[in-house]
Amino acid sequence: MRTPVYSTLAAGLASFALSGAAAAKEGGMPQLDVHSFAPQLVWLVIAFVALYLVMSKLAVPAISDTLAKRQAKIQSDLDAAEKANEDTRALVAAYEKRLADAREESRRLQRQQSEADSALAAARFNELAEK
Repeated sequence: MRTPVYSTLAAGLASFALSGAAAAKEGGMPQLDVHSFAPQLVWLVIAFVALYLVMSKLAVPAISDTLAKRQAKIQSDLDAAEKANEDTRALVAAYEKRLADAREESRRLQRQQSEADSALAAARFNELAEK
């Protein structure tokens, strides 16, 4: 399996090297020809200005709007989370207060029942002691 991949890669590199050698015999690469620098610079400036105008008129405002909407959404989500956090803390505090009140009521009822049971036991003990 590896042999066809390596041989294909080697063939591709060889053809690339041969095409570069053929271009060098014909006078080199046209991008590096000194006589074509002026037209290349003109086209570079034209392409740069066109790209700059397209980016400044279309892409940058769209990106800025998207970022502003994203920031507003994040801020609204943070505000909602903070409000939910405050509401939750208030609910937890109310729950803990009700729980403490219920525990205190339970202790009070236990104490009353214990006193009632003690009084009943004492009354029965006295009743049995009299017999």
